[in-house]
Amino acid sequence: MTLRPIGKWMMVSGLATVVLTFWGTAHFVFPFYAHTYPFAWYGLIVFLDGLLWWRWGDGLILARPREFVTLLFWSAVFWFFFEIWNLRLQNWYYVGVPAQEWWSHVEAYLDYATVLPGLFLVYRLFCRMKIPRQVKSRLALGNRAHKAFPWIGLVMLALPLTWPEYFFPLVWGALVFLLEPVCAKWGGRSLLKEAEKGEWTTVVRLLLAGIFCGGYWEFCNYWSLEKWVYTVPLFSEGKLFEMPYLGFLGFPPFCVECFVMINAVYLLRGGRHWDPEVAESSKEARRLYKIVYLIIMVLGLFLSEWSYAKLKVHTVDSRSESIQKILEDISPVDANALSKEGWRYPKEILQDWDEAKSATMPRFRDRIRQRLELVSLVNMGSSNARLLESAGIHSVENLQKQKPDELFPRLVRMNEALRLRKTPLVKRRVLGWIGAARRQSALF
Repeated sequence: MTLRPIGKWMMVSGLATVVLTFWGTAHFVFPFYAHTYPFAWYGLIVFLDGLLWWRWGDGLILARPREFVTLLFWSAVFWFFFEIWNLRLQNWYYVGVPAQEWWSHVEAYLDYATVLPGLFLVYRLFCRMKIPRQVKSRLALGNRAHKAFPWIGLVMLALPLTWPEYFFPLVWGALVFLLEPVCAKWGGRSLLKEAEKGEWTTVVRLLLAGIFCGGYWEFCNYWSLEKWVYTVPLFSEGKLFEMPYLGFLGFPPFCVECFVMINAVYLLRGGRHWDPEVAESSKEARRLYKIVYLIIMVLGLFLSEWSYAKLKVHTVDSRSESIQKILEDISPVDANALSKEGWRYPKEILQDWDEAKSATMPRFRDRIRQRLELVSLVNMGSSNARLLESAGIHSVENLQKQKPDELFPRLVRMNEALRLRKTPLVKRRVLGWIGAARRQSALF
């Protein structure tokens, strides 16, 4: 009995999950609005895997379940590695994170685990559909590239550490130059070896997969309560969803980088690979590197835990809150009334304000609405909203008129006096608040 029909059920269930997720997010339904990303991405992964299995007998979940689990693990480790880089770059931060610490911890792993499977399933789909069919060029890399690549990679890593405001994009490609010569020398899957023959099909397919996944990442992110917000220097004006326009250029090389990183790790598995087109090495090689691979897995887990400990202090800027907590210093009675009427989220109340305001007392309505508008602006949370109010900024309209160089030091002084934030204020985030207050839509 063939298992191919299972692929159809995976396609239906995966697509249904994606549709339900976006419907739930648009209507503020828990848990979809609060956790759009994992539902949307695991739904897409199941759909893509089902399509590959049904049509070509390919994929990960059914065709190579062990490799799927392996990719989930290394996907989380890799992204925690990039979170460490962000401690220096400060290019993004998280808002609306679950209030429960244990769930926030678990969800970080669940979310980050989707990166590699998502990228590689889209890549495999392009391979099966032959998009593009073949890309060959007279531009072929010679032996000099092997010698130059490591030096280029070291420079690309050093510059962002030294001048992060100017060279932060180099992080999304530095490891390609550092690890490709290793893969080529030790017989792993190597883009460099293909480039020596003028073969660029794999690279182009990876770049396209990066573009597709980047667009889907940002689309999922923009509508969710729990989300990331970019504070990319030099490109803060003009955004598509939360990403500055030019920031989308980082997704294609990021996909190539992930491909090279996992190829380098898989060298220690004796050539065992998630990609069926990669031939395995001998069992003797697998025994030789098994201990080293296990050690790196343990080190990767420790690195991930250390990264998370730093992330929750320096990168998480707000957590999800109840309406009672958001409005407790304005009118606890009105907060309880709104909650009893079934209102759960600030944006939900604002969207149906004409109906929701009937549950509030007239003398508090303007203050409640202004607080909810500030809290829901890039989901900054009540602590940041109160900090703005303490500096005399009680509405989004007031925030639009502020100048960052004047507002930031004022907020720092107010926070030193009132201790509304547990962590230091970051100027780029204040600049992001002002920019968000001035935005007209998700596309500008």
